[in-house]
Amino acid sequence: MKGAKGVSSSYELAQKNLKQIFDNLPHTIFVTDKYGNILLSNTTTALTLDMSIDRLLTSNVRDLVNNEFYNKSYALEAVEKKCEQSGMLRTKLGIVHYSRSTPVLDDKGEVILVVTYGIPPDAQESPVSHEEQEQNSRRTREIEYLRRYVLETETIVAESKEMKQVLLKTHNLAQVDSTVLLLGESGTGKEILAKYIHRHSKRSEKAFIAVNCANLPENLVESELFGYEKGAFTGACAEGKVGLFEAAHQGTLFLDEIAELPFSLQAKLLRVLETYEVRRIGSNMDRKMDFRLIAATNKDLEKMVAEGKLRSDLYYRLNVIPIVIPPLRERPEDVATLALRFLDYFNKKYGLEVEFDAETFSALQSYKWPGNVRELRSAVERKVISSMQAGQPDFLAFDAISQENEYKHNIFSLLGLNGTLREVVKTVERKYIQHIVKECGGKIGKAAERLGIYRTVLYRKLKEIERQHDGE
Repeated sequence: MKGAKGVSSSYELAQKNLKQIFDNLPHTIFVTDKYGNILLSNTTTALTLDMSIDRLLTSNVRDLVNNEFYNKSYALEAVEKKCEQSGMLRTKLGIVHYSRSTPVLDDKGEVILVVTYGIPPDAQESPVSHEEQEQNSRRTREIEYLRRYVLETETIVAESKEMKQVLLKTHNLAQVDSTVLLLGESGTGKEILAKYIHRHSKRSEKAFIAVNCANLPENLVESELFGYEKGAFTGACAEGKVGLFEAAHQGTLFLDEIAELPFSLQAKLLRVLETYEVRRIGSNMDRKMDFRLIAATNKDLEKMVAEGKLRSDLYYRLNVIPIVIPPLRERPEDVATLALRFLDYFNKKYGLEVEFDAETFSALQSYKWPGNVRELRSAVERKVISSMQAGQPDFLAFDAISQENEYKHNIFSLLGLNGTLREVVKTVERKYIQHIVKECGGKIGKAAERLGIYRTVLYRKLKEIERQHDGE
């Protein structure tokens, strides 16, 4: 549909007259010609539609609707009715926008361009102050470079739908000061995402202080976080010491592995988060602090609260904006891109030109990466070094498949399956029967039907399991 006459001149006109609009609007925006071809847009629009900006700029809105990237095009209605059209729409990622399409008419009253922008539903009628306009202008300029910062650096990769959703949410909340709780398995990149939030926040020019709570000796945690006055305790520095809370003043404090914080200090941390006042050890004076807190953990905090290992009031104070980072096995689209970034890094570091072949990419995609991004990085470095030592050709063979086979074999040990074949079969049968009975809510008839055996047989097997359990 791009062959329509006048597209080139329309594009030049859009470039000339609409640049200022792009520089000042903080939300999604794109410009189309009368045929629905997208001439200009920004990265935010592309992310909400789960596509790259390059692909978006070669698209037609009618095709986007037909392919269910979003459910309705007010731009097409604006062309047909030659007047402004607006309403709610939903993208394929489930993002809801209030969309408004405004046509630009020529001297004859014909549509030559349509400007469409979207804002969150709760922002439709909100009055905007001059200060907010300045903040929005700054935010727009940052968003325009979102792909460069996120997709073209060695820090964050977001080729998968899951990570694009995480980044879109992260970029939006970076503009506010609310506490963020990053959740995810070890090695998923929680600290990198925390740095991303800081870099795109209004505190980006100030300090980013990262603290791993698990690495702090328990007897030094308090002095490290709160600092101390001179002579506060035996062994203290004569000049005293500034704590990490103070070091993060006007910046961002990142508390990694927050679940490892000793229970005795949780009440003090809670007080800091409620009052933003810090008192050094050995002092009787409170210091007013101003920092943005980002916490991270790979633990189940709700379970820790139930077990009495984490204060519930601290959990609710931390759990303001939770963000779950998906494990690498759930976003295979990111694996190849990450591996290539790591490969490029280590090639430059060691002065090599190692490459991946087709088999390597297949192995990368098939492996489950229980150690996530950290494991992937180590695997690439290990293979680069081994190829250098062995004088191998530039093409890099990858042994992820054999690693996965080894991982699968370890499952037998994890499940406690050992001994003779008969013993293993009995163990599996017992575990599966208990699992099905539990799923059926203890209803023996339903469980027997699921298992494909008579009810009397199931009763007999359950009695055997009970006798074995009593014997153990």
